Amino acid sequence: MPSFSHSKLTTYQQCPQKYKFRYIDEIPPPIRSIELHLGDSVHRALEKLYADAMHGKTHSCDEILSFYQQKWDEGYTPQMRIVRSGTTARTYFENGRRMLRTYHQRFYPFTQSRTLELEEKFLYPVSEKHEIRGVIDRLARTGDGSLEIHDYKTSRRLPASSQVGSDTQLALYELALRHRWPGTQHVSLIWHYLAFDEEIRITKTPQQLETIKQNILGLIKRIESTTSFPTRVTPLCDWCEYKEICPAMEKH
Repeated sequence: MPSFSHSKLTTYQQCPQKYKFRYIDEIPPPIRSIELHLGDSVHRALEKLYADAMHGKTHSCDEILSFYQQKWDEGYTPQMRIVRSGTTARTYFENGRRMLRTYHQRFYPFTQSRTLELEEKFLYPVSEKHEIRGVIDRLARTGDGSLEIHDYKTSRRLPASSQVGSDTQLALYELALRHRWPGTQHVSLIWHYLAFDEEIRITKTPQQLETIKQNILGLIKRIESTTSFPTRVTPLCDWCEYKEICPAMEKH
């Protein structure tokens, strides 16, 4: 059964050529960006924080920052692309430290809700012929029994609330969760924009979730019927892992 992820779907919307490189030709990304490395390192530190908290161990800020340093060092290579002018690898590393320190100060001792799962993979049959796959950063239950789907963002850009409301990533996660646990009542979708110490929380109605599901199925149908994968040239091309092998970039 063909499977899609939010990342796979948005890659096609962003640039069909990039989609072809990654998911049809299956070309491993030649370059790993510093932004991706930052995101992975911060996610691993937050996963460690909540995984140990589930077993009664509450980490100090210094302990989490030490773990972050370890993960950063394990994955860092000098070949990582840094696009943004005036920044270095050290700039990104320190940004990650600041995000984690601010998050730790705000949520310590991390008892706002009870963690149920961390970095949990799922497969959701969005139709009889297609599956949606994904990974939920953190699934938690509040004291009143409500569920929370948490997602951590290390982006330098804080979207408008209207943009967050139209985002389909966590809505897909909620659809998968409700399929898995049909009796689920209240679900909150929570984005943590760590660079801004900003938490954005929304809920979706059943009608909104159904509309999103149908829109996703329409997008999947369009992708599967596509025979041409042109490059969509935008400022984001500077950050693309495939920039060096993209035919369109030879003209720029």
